[in-house]
Amino acid sequence: MIRFGIRQSFDRIEQIEERYANLSVPAEVALPYYGDIYEPVRGRLTEIAEKIKSYGTEVLSIHAVQAPITNEKFKTWGKEIAEFTRALGAKTITLHPNNVNKVKVAQDEALKNLEYFSGLYKEEVVFCIETFEGKRRVFTPDQIVALNLPMTLDISHIREDEKVWKLIKGYKDHILNVHLSARDGTRQHLPMDGFCKDVVRYLIDTNWNGNVILEYLFEFHDQMSKDLDLLKAMQ
Repeated sequence: MIRFGIRQSFDRIEQIEERYANLSVPAEVALPYYGDIYEPVRGRLTEIAEKIKSYGTEVLSIHAVQAPITNEKFKTWGKEIAEFTRALGAKTITLHPNNVNKVKVAQDEALKNLEYFSGLYKEEVVFCIETFEGKRRVFTPDQIVALNLPMTLDISHIREDEKVWKLIKGYKDHILNVHLSARDGTRQHLPMDGFCKDVVRYLIDTNWNGNVILEYLFEFHDQMSKDLDLLKAMQ
C-alpha cells in the first residue's frame, strides 16, 4: 500500500500551530534543516510531538536535521529523533549522507551507528539514507544498494531518469520513502511532471509498500494539495 503525503517543515517552535494545526493531508515532518536552528527546538521534541498529535495530523515519516551520521554524536541526536518518530506514530526517518574525506573510514563509523539503531529499535523505527549523487557523500546511491541499506529515493536528486528506473526496479523492496518532485537542469523540487507520474504508476502496478512524499520548493507549496489529490486518484 502506498501512503501519499507532503513534506511540511518548521524552523521554530512558534511555527508548529501554523504549519500543522489545519493540515488536512498526511505529512512528513521535516525538522529544522541546519544544526544551529535545530538546537533551540531539540530539547522540546516531546512538547512538539504532543502539539502535532493534538491537531490530529497524520504523520507518515520524519526528516532529520542535517548533521553527520559518521560520529558518536549521532547516537545521541538520532535516538532523540527516533523517540520523536515513535511518539508521532511514524516509522521511517530520512537521513542525509554527509560529505566526508576518508570515505571508507567514515562509512565504517556510519554503519556502526546504523547497526546500533537497528539493534535498538528493530523494525519499529528505521533510518533511511537519502539519495545524493555527490562523490564525497558517505553513501552514494550505488553504495546504499551495495550495503543493503534502507533508502529514501529522492527523484529530483538523480540526474538521469534511467538511473531512477534502475534503482526502483532493482531495489524497490528496500526503498521505504520516495520524495517526489521534478527537476529541470540544476533546479530541483519542482512540481511533479509526467516522469514523476510514470514512477508512481509503476509503484502502484507493482504493489510497492511505502510513503510517497511531495517535496516542492516553497514557491510551489500551494500546488501540493492539488497534486496530492491527483496521485491518490491514480491508486
